[in-house]
Amino acid sequence: MKRAPIEHPQKFNVTVVIVSAKSLMDLQMAFKRLFGTGVLLVRTAAQLIPPLTYDLHKGDCGRVAAIGGCEEYTGAPYFVASTALRLGADIAHVICEKDAASVIKGYSPDIIVYPYLRSTVNKQDMELGEISQRVGRVLDKMHAVSIGSGLGNDDNIRESVGRVIVATRERGIPMVLDADSLALVGRDPDLVRGYQNAVLTPNAPEFARLCDSLGISKEDAKSEHAAQLVAEKLGGVTIVKKGKSDVITNGKTTFICEELSGLRRCGGQGDILSGAIATFLAWGHKYKKVRWKHTGGEVDFADIPMLAAYSACLVARHASFLAFDECGRATQSTSILDQIDIAFDNKFDEVLKAVRPPKK
Repeated sequence: MKRAPIEHPQKFNVTVVIVSAKSLMDLQMAFKRLFGTGVLLVRTAAQLIPPLTYDLHKGDCGRVAAIGGCEEYTGAPYFVASTALRLGADIAHVICEKDAASVIKGYSPDIIVYPYLRSTVNKQDMELGEISQRVGRVLDKMHAVSIGSGLGNDDNIRESVGRVIVATRERGIPMVLDADSLALVGRDPDLVRGYQNAVLTPNAPEFARLCDSLGISKEDAKSEHAAQLVAEKLGGVTIVKKGKSDVITNGKTTFICEELSGLRRCGGQGDILSGAIATFLAWGHKYKKVRWKHTGGEVDFADIPMLAAYSACLVARHASFLAFDECGRATQSTSILDQIDIAFDNKFDEVLKAVRPPKK
């Protein structure tokens, strides 16, 4: 039985950085002196969250796909898809390597699994062209895609996923790139350059490699503006530089999420974050279609990737805190997954009440 949520102070240390600013730290201190900045940011992000009404149909709260998973790494795409469902997405799909499919199916009957990717060992039974066609038919139904969790290093899988990134972009679908897909961006930055519906979520080693591939010096890669430089080099994609504090930037604006998290760094937490970002992106995609309307004002469509990334960081970090409070050193990513719904309610429930549309 899940325990009731613990008392935990809201913490929204958010910094908005203007490109011409001299010091990120100076602006951070300035905004910390402004009352309610983070609350206003969360209130704005809440406009993207679908109100649960009898007028909605299956799929209106989002169809999300996790593309990843191979023989060695079956848990990663499961964490992505399960996070999406626990946040309230209607349908979650996983497109994975053939040998991972039955394992992932066994984790949950709620996830739709497609065994379409092929490793080098299995490539003889499906050509890359056919894989692209099959994946494309799934993409046509999606509102957001998370790419990279559990891909592994197989060349044939990476070739397929490179094509998937191109196909996702051609369809205008928002996407999150994490883990092994970031290596593809490092090899060919033009895969995402200028595509402002893309969110990249590198950890420290991945970020260093990304900087190197973009020609950013080691000195600049360690600077406080490093994430901003990467976003600029990639033409305005959103970067989530994960760490003690999460730095979220599109090169023009920067948010810093300092929500308190747990002290464990177990594998799978990045996949949970990717699933959360994909869910908020899916909601943003539906918001653009005017599927629902809140009363808290309009959201600029260009701001949706940043708002989605910040909101997901907030929820994922808080879920980590709740899991660690309960499990301590025994905390695993499954522990964090079990807290996702509570973390979401803690951060958004009261805000949603404030922006809920009036009854007809």
